[in-house]
Amino acid sequence: MKTSNIYNKHLTLSKRIQIEQGLNEGNSITEIGEIISKSPKTVYKEIKKHRQLVKCNRWNNYNKNYNVNCPKTKMLSFVCNNCESRKGCRKNKYFYYAEDAHKSYLSSLSSSRIGIDQTSEEFNILNKTTTAEIKNGHSFSMIINNHKCEFNVGKRTLYNYVEKGYLNIINLDLPKKVTYKKRAKRKPPKDTKIRIGRTYEDFLKELNLNHYFNIVQMDTVEGKKGESVLLTLLFTYDNFMIAFKLDKNDSDGVSKMFDYLKDLFGYELFQKLFPIILTDNGSEFSNPDTIEYNGPNIPKGLSFDNYNQEEITLIINHINSVPREKLNGMTPFEIRSHYVPKSFFDNLSLKSINKTDVILNKNLFK
Repeated sequence: MKTSNIYNKHLTLSKRIQIEQGLNEGNSITEIGEIISKSPKTVYKEIKKHRQLVKCNRWNNYNKNYNVNCPKTKMLSFVCNNCESRKGCRKNKYFYYAEDAHKSYLSSLSSSRIGIDQTSEEFNILNKTTTAEIKNGHSFSMIINNHKCEFNVGKRTLYNYVEKGYLNIINLDLPKKVTYKKRAKRKPPKDTKIRIGRTYEDFLKELNLNHYFNIVQMDTVEGKKGESVLLTLLFTYDNFMIAFKLDKNDSDGVSKMFDYLKDLFGYELFQKLFPIILTDNGSEFSNPDTIEYNGPNIPKGLSFDNYNQEEITLIINHINSVPREKLNGMTPFEIRSHYVPKSFFDNLSLKSINKTDVILNKNLFK
């Protein structure tokens, strides 16, 4: 039994090939429609829309009174695919080619889907909101997350709008993708004894033996060579970050900062907050004994000189208030507040920022 797809709106390439074959064999439009399970009207429209004109080649002795139009092309089936006289004919001819017809169809389909599927009022709100938040350093992911109930668009759509010039922003306004220079291999500290029991292999062994809720990655961010640096501590579980300004990028400054944190939280809470700290082999981390000592009862580009610790903390507050796809649209602040005491935030002056008020560029200090 033949299954009809007469109500299927679009013709496929295989159907168009059958149309071309039918025309080449001299089949009528009705017969072709039966072969491809389409109405004669559909076949008729397809041929008329996608037939190609081959103009007459009477270059010499051209007679203005000569009719270049063949009357057969005005009759069913409108093309010359099966005409016996087509080789010697000097009139305008029409042919239907399946592959060319399909390419034309796909091009028209793509063009018909270009545009904005919103009312003018909806798009104006989208444009105004997106432009304002991009200028504050927000990414498209942040904007979509902040306005889930207002905008029914995705990241790809917003990027397309920028490419086509629909929004009042350009590619240069978008937050730049973070690029990293290949880091130079840091030479291990001269005193290799400090590495005993503290290699990455030791870290992996420890993970196999014990379960740790959180691991902290520590690094220093250098602005201008020889000036102050930021000591950053990233809690890998929820991407929560804290940062402290150090006058010098050396082990003494790192040690003093950890002394401060232990005094601030007490040894017991400090141990819970920082159970394992991962660092590279930088010389500033060459005094791990000071960092690891938890008291008698517990074994083991841009210059920052212009910013004080209060301003560094403000920057961190904005960073920790960014919704993350990894966290299902929640912020590191929201996640961390469920499992650390309030004193952790209070002692470090850490405060959550409203998502739409987050600023991730230099406009923060304007």
